[in-house]
Amino acid sequence: MKLVETTGRLKKLAPKRTKKKAPSPDPQGIFAGMTVLLLENGVQSLRLQIWKQKLVQMGAKIETQLSDKVTHVFAISSDALLHRNEDQLARFKGHVLLCQWLEDSLAAGEKVSEDFYTLKVDPAGLDVPDKSQKPKLANRNSSDYDEQLHCKRIKSSPEEIKQTNEERKVDIETNSASATSDTEPHSPSSVPSSPENLSTQDKDVGTPTPLQHSPPDFNKDITDIFGKLVNIYRALGDDRRSFSYYKAISVVEKLPFKIESADQVKGLPGIGKSMQDHIQEIVTTGKLSKLEHFETDEKVRTISLFGEVWGVGPATALKLYEKGHRTLNDLKNEDSLTNAQVIGLKYFDDIKTRIPRHEAQHMESLLQKVADGIVPGLEAQHKRFIRHVTFD
Repeated sequence: MKLVETTGRLKKLAPKRTKKKAPSPDPQGIFAGMTVLLLENGVQSLRLQIWKQKLVQMGAKIETQLSDKVTHVFAISSDALLHRNEDQLARFKGHVLLCQWLEDSLAAGEKVSEDFYTLKVDPAGLDVPDKSQKPKLANRNSSDYDEQLHCKRIKSSPEEIKQTNEERKVDIETNSASATSDTEPHSPSSVPSSPENLSTQDKDVGTPTPLQHSPPDFNKDITDIFGKLVNIYRALGDDRRSFSYYKAISVVEKLPFKIESADQVKGLPGIGKSMQDHIQEIVTTGKLSKLEHFETDEKVRTISLFGEVWGVGPATALKLYEKGHRTLNDLKNEDSLTNAQVIGLKYFDDIKTRIPRHEAQHMESLLQKVADGIVPGLEAQHKRFIRHVTFD
């Protein structure tokens, strides 16, 4: 601190601020040896800048064009690949991964397995998730996803997303012989106890069709509970925790065995200590105390209900609760609702109704005929989704 005399008084001068120097690159960092191309489509500029800085600091090199030097291509989703040269990507011999791999590796402090993040580009140039990958149990420590930041409302994950929303959806089950929308639980004899005992029951048989792509969910008791928490936290506006359970679902639902102990999922991506405790409680008691607490809380229950109305987001749901509304009937006289929200309220039950399997198959057949009439030989394929629509 310097003292300067001005008009007979001593004036204190604050020291000049010095710019913090960025950490020097670590040639032995966790990304050493990687030459990376980051596809910018769909990625916020700030987030892209942070990823680039972290990659360089931890030993990677950044390229701006796809070339023979590139070892890894990262995209925020499979759709982002459509904006690139398809022929080049089809010939690319390196790794094409979701950007989420970077987030998870940074959180774990080491490279995580690429199994859940691989995007496969077929010879025709169409990008599809690589379904040949199977979950592997690894003995490594992973950070709890409940303590990490993430991009809000990410619409794609390393695996096909669990249909946790109770809104309008098509009920697809590949291992069910029934032609109705009801699903039946798997018998104990049909559930392998470990990955090594996995039979061919969840592999594609013959020519795959749009209705033959979902493997059985051996841990539906866990994913159903986590799915409810996804919706609750989303309704409360807590996207960080909502995404934590959302990511855990995508991992657990793809496991080729029935979880009997949390030790079986220790070290898997997205399954931190907190998630392991939740899973252990569910497999032991068949329920989760956290969910029971939420379901008995009037505020949470009401906001979650309002959040199920098409067009109503977390902020609007909270405002409606604070106005004193507690039921859907209360909302019918609410003047602040937009036209979209009024329609969502009017057709609330219809939107939440499942589409019977035979109707879904009929629509699939109809769309296939129309598509073939426009472009002969074109194949239509069903994709699962979760609706993320808000008007706040």
